[in-house]
Amino acid sequence: MSKLRRHLMSGAGVASALTGLLLYAASPASAAKASVDTVASGPYVDWAGSMYFESYGDHFSVCDNWKDGAGVIGYWKVGASGDEHKIYDGNGYGECVYEDHNVSETSYVYIQVCLRDDGDVKETTCSAWDRQYAGSPL
Repeated sequence: MSKLRRHLMSGAGVASALTGLLLYAASPASAAKASVDTVASGPYVDWAGSMYFESYGDHFSVCDNWKDGAGVIGYWKVGASGDEHKIYDGNGYGECVYEDHNVSETSYVYIQVCLRDDGDVKETTCSAWDRQYAGSPL
């Protein structure tokens, strides 16, 4: 292999490695995500409602996934014994409500979702609490 060709190939390899490193460094931090779904009970089906938490940006969403006339209420708290906060989606099937909250990156966020019909939370449709670390998983 000629000296010039080896020099060009090694230069291309270095350039490729630097490009990859820059793309990695410029990409946003990985987000840890958690999701929960309602459970079937009586006339209500599995996954009629859902709630999501994404640690990068502290994004919460509550979504209505079924045409049953019920709304969806999500609960979240910081720490197992933290104050419960509510996010309600009464906008109907196929709609979601989005909220951003500032959560300490050294804590755990707990989320739960239930159906709410005519103002009454249907406890038997509630998901279990799910826990997600609020900081970056890296």
